[in-house]
Amino acid sequence: MEHLEIRPLAPPERDRFTEAWRSIQAQFVDDPAKAIAGADRLVTEVMRVRGYPVTDFEQRAADISVDHPQVVQHYRAAFAIARRSHAGEASTEELRQAMVHYRALFEDLLETAPVEEKELNDDRAAYRAA
Repeated sequence: MEHLEIRPLAPPERDRFTEAWRSIQAQFVDDPAKAIAGADRLVTEVMRVRGYPVTDFEQRAADISVDHPQVVQHYRAAFAIARRSHAGEASTEELRQAMVHYRALFEDLLETAPVEEKELNDDRAAYRAA
């Protein structure tokens, strides 16, 4: 088995990808299917830049599961919906769910904050708002 050289993103790369994500998210309102295709391409590009092989989905999912086991199920779900979307078979609600799944993977790949820490912060904010 080949050894992967996974590297963190440099701050300028992270900023560029974050800006691209914002653009894709904004596009969702007008064209959800196009936004999902863009999210899939962006996640694949982040993986490529970090050093993951990107030729085969199953291999990508297996590689991601090693370093990001908590979000690999998001990737599989989003990818399945993206495939149905490409065939014109996904509902708007499914596309929304795919976007949520891609966002979870994207944020984890960018390593901006651990998922548990983000959830804890979200819980704290919800508690303060109550």
